[in-house]
Amino acid sequence: MKQVFNCFLKTLSPIHIGCDEVYEPMGFVVDENKNELTAFDPISLISQMNDSDKKRFSEICSRGSVESILEIYKFLKRRPASGKEVQLCSGFVEHYNKTLSIPANDKRKIQQELNNFAISRTSFLSAYDRPYIPGSSLKGSLRTAYLNGLAAKTKVHLRDKADKQASKGLEATLLNYEKSKIETDPFRLIKVSDFTPVGAVQTKILYAVNIKKKSGNEAKGPFQVLETILPGNVFMGNIVVDEPLSAWVINKPIKLDGLLESSRTFYSREHKREQRELKNAGISSGNAFFGKDSIPIRIGRHSGAESVTIEGHRDIKIMGGKGKGSSFKDHATTLWLASEQSKPQTVTNCKPFGWAELCEISPAMEQDFDKAEKEWRDKENRLIKKLSLSDNAPRVNTREFEVIDSVPPPPDFVIWENVYLTWSPGDGIITATSEGKKASVKGKEIVPEPLKNSLFGKKKRATAGKVKVEPVGNGYRIVEIL
Repeated sequence: MKQVFNCFLKTLSPIHIGCDEVYEPMGFVVDENKNELTAFDPISLISQMNDSDKKRFSEICSRGSVESILEIYKFLKRRPASGKEVQLCSGFVEHYNKTLSIPANDKRKIQQELNNFAISRTSFLSAYDRPYIPGSSLKGSLRTAYLNGLAAKTKVHLRDKADKQASKGLEATLLNYEKSKIETDPFRLIKVSDFTPVGAVQTKILYAVNIKKKSGNEAKGPFQVLETILPGNVFMGNIVVDEPLSAWVINKPIKLDGLLESSRTFYSREHKREQRELKNAGISSGNAFFGKDSIPIRIGRHSGAESVTIEGHRDIKIMGGKGKGSSFKDHATTLWLASEQSKPQTVTNCKPFGWAELCEISPAMEQDFDKAEKEWRDKENRLIKKLSLSDNAPRVNTREFEVIDSVPPPPDFVIWENVYLTWSPGDGIITATSEGKKASVKGKEIVPEPLKNSLFGKKKRATAGKVKVEPVGNGYRIVEIL
């Protein structure tokens, strides 16, 4: 019999789930007074410029040099824009102004600073431009916890931890399936939905800093600026455990209770271990507190090597100093933490990444969540309507495709011109933007051959002459890219 766990996920520490997307220089402005970044639709912003600004902006963009990117930042600085607002950590504005102050002839310095200025986005729903928790990320965490529970009861001896083939067989041995036959993996019967946001979701740009566990001193690591989901945000979803159709296919079926209990056991233990390490490093503000009946979970980037590996079989690569090579240990020697500064003078107030809790949804909670979501949508719709009634107001990058009552219904098919296309690998959605309106579709098949390199390449964006769309509910769906 199918088992269903309707639940919500509450974030307890900063969480970043990568989606291979960044905030582009041409796509945001910084409000220094509010400590906010506003990400906007470039085509919408350009449409609001006067002829002189359009000409100047076009000239800067046409240069295509490293220096011109810095000029774009300067050109957009303090310009009014409407769109998604993201909080900024205290060190970002200083970093931003420092970058803009680099002399235009110092090409090497500009290149170096711009490389450190890439802001990685957390996973988001393209059609709504709102963060979400991918089901695949949560399922991976549940799998890790379950495997650790099995490893504690089942002794498996690998010939050599460095032997990749032997390591690949570890999971198959613990779960009792044939690694060459994916259909025998019991986790194929575990279905984890994407967890969608409830109401407004607060995100913030933070730095990821690497510190040594023993001393709390700075350790080596790549410079990283990440958009993170802040603690206290809520996402709804469900976990389904299907019943195997044939007993011989799945040798060790997984039960829902066992799956959830393994997460509670493993991540509670990992959390206590990390608390001790944080205390030793002089960090006092990084502890997450779980509810009495909640299930601890850890997701996203920088969750810690111990939280994503199997105890007793860990072989974590430790990089030595210059000229010292590397070694392998059963534990990590450094911690990645969320910081307000790129080089904090003290790590006391830094926080670990990735902690959240799963809780079952009661009928009363479900009503509260539905109310919060409705209030958020109503607020968005009022904003859209207000701006649409003002001839001089900038167009917004709408995240909800609600039809305002005073606007007549669109025809069956509409042709949009001068369309800006974006591709989101995280959820596989193609989004078309034209004059503040958006349409979307899932899948690559609809994209004409000439646009594929641009859209599915590194930049993940392209411009199409025309796109045919149709109304679907309160939104639009891409029918054909012409």
